[in-house]
Amino acid sequence: MNRMIYVKTTETCQLNCKHCFTNGINGAKIYFNPEKTADWVKRLHEVAYKPNDTIHYEFHGGEPFLAPISHMTKFYEETKELWPQTSFGITSNFVLKLTDKHWEFIKGPLNNRVGTSWDPKIRFENPKQELLWKNNVKALIDAGVTVKLFISVTKDTLAIEPIKLLKWVKALGVQEMALERLTGNGNALLHPEIFPRNVDQDAWFLKMHQQSEEHGARDWFENEFLETIYDKFEKNFNKGGTFCRDCEEKLYTINADGTLSGCPNAAPEEQFGHINQDIKTLINSPKRIKNIACERARDPRCFQCPVFAFCGGDCHQLEWQGDICGAPKSLMKFLKAEKHGDNRWYNKKQYCK
Repeated sequence: MNRMIYVKTTETCQLNCKHCFTNGINGAKIYFNPEKTADWVKRLHEVAYKPNDTIHYEFHGGEPFLAPISHMTKFYEETKELWPQTSFGITSNFVLKLTDKHWEFIKGPLNNRVGTSWDPKIRFENPKQELLWKNNVKALIDAGVTVKLFISVTKDTLAIEPIKLLKWVKALGVQEMALERLTGNGNALLHPEIFPRNVDQDAWFLKMHQQSEEHGARDWFENEFLETIYDKFEKNFNKGGTFCRDCEEKLYTINADGTLSGCPNAAPEEQFGHINQDIKTLINSPKRIKNIACERARDPRCFQCPVFAFCGGDCHQLEWQGDICGAPKSLMKFLKAEKHGDNRWYNKKQYCK
């Protein structure tokens, strides 16, 4: 099993993005306990480890770099050798001054790989913050660090012509980009106005594919969202990214206060236990089992969709809007027609009923 553990080093942040599934500046101003958190991971290893398992730890928040780097280093040292195949990562807003300690942590435990985010209009409070972020991203890239850029798909994102966005990301110089659809958690609950219509989002993804093909943008950087879709038709791999439908089984989010959740998006609202509890009790927690069951279930409308065999129902956290789901159905139908010679188009409203 490919396990993933989100380690939230703090619940707070120096930014207050409207779309964020955490609580931004209003999150609890606390730090995680590296010793107790590592002890929980060791106990999980004793109970759940199987040969060939892999594990990835992602330092998260809030803004993870607000916590002392010594805390993260301590956790790294305590857990790095438990699983033979182990990796560590971080997702930071990088609106901060990079110190020697940051660079040592990035080049050491993080193995020269980081994630960061950019979103139109809703992330930076002023041009000074955005300039600091851009300068840090440039410094990271110039130092040989692989940077993965996360962009949330909001109404403002859809207002950007896809090829214009792709050209901007190329000019920024990052090696990877991931498009993230919104879920109703944390700050996002307070700002429904930023959510796009599913039908508009669907059309935008198809347009991005078409413009990417036209301009040869697939070679510019890794577009994780599109590549996940392409894998369905080029490699017959349907469970990549948000389409896996087993997130609640293979990942844990350890909140900064020691409470445990599954999906990090739902972590502020839904916890099923605490790291102080017995591992087997936690694994079999009724709340966790309920989350797994909910993720395994599909909306009955999915089974009548012409691309269900490829989609599988997509992420269970994504809300339907009336009869329209949040999946990129038009893109999958288009690629299905290309692969199987079925050139019949379809009405998404009809097939999502």
